[in-house]
Amino acid sequence: MIEQHRHFPRAAYTSMPWRNGAGVTREIARAPAQGDRFVWRLSLASLQESGPFSSYVGYRRCVALVEGRGFRLHVAGAGAQLLLARGEHALFAGEAETSCELLDGPCTDLSLMVSKPGTIDSVTRLDLHAEHSVSAPAGKLHVLFVLQGAIECRPPGSRFGAAAHGQHVNLLLNDTLLILGRGHSWSIRCASGAAAQLLLMSFTSA
Repeated sequence: MIEQHRHFPRAAYTSMPWRNGAGVTREIARAPAQGDRFVWRLSLASLQESGPFSSYVGYRRCVALVEGRGFRLHVAGAGAQLLLARGEHALFAGEAETSCELLDGPCTDLSLMVSKPGTIDSVTRLDLHAEHSVSAPAGKLHVLFVLQGAIECRPPGSRFGAAAHGQHVNLLLNDTLLILGRGHSWSIRCASGAAAQLLLMSFTSA
């Protein structure tokens, strides 16, 4: 079980080869932290060429475009899905035969895998221009991943402009905040004058 929240800076992600050897993944977070099998895992994958995805029997998967000009995802039994813009995503079964077709050069995707009977409950791209409230329903894990810009996050019970006492979290490009939902809301805003873009994901662990 994680604490109420954890900040994972991009520089701390752990690089490892794909299970099928066709690419490289930078692991962000997982549970448990060690061992061959995981209950859930969040990672960034580098797609250098078109080809198959590794098979993960018994998992639910979400893949979202982070960098690059996009790719076409081919999932057996579900047809093809185009991911062209940052934050566009696809949900599919880990055991489904899946491959990606790069459209115009290498791409990076954010991948969430959750072991069944766990569920991926929601995936939303948020264009952030002003202060915004992010709800964190109890019993779910919530991911804030920065697609563009930088943001400042405040936990429940604190406010912007007040003394932080070490509670606030600043997220830079491709940083991640993982929140254990307790039925409260977090406040977020752009860390600079420029707009920011986030991917918000909620899931329930088995």
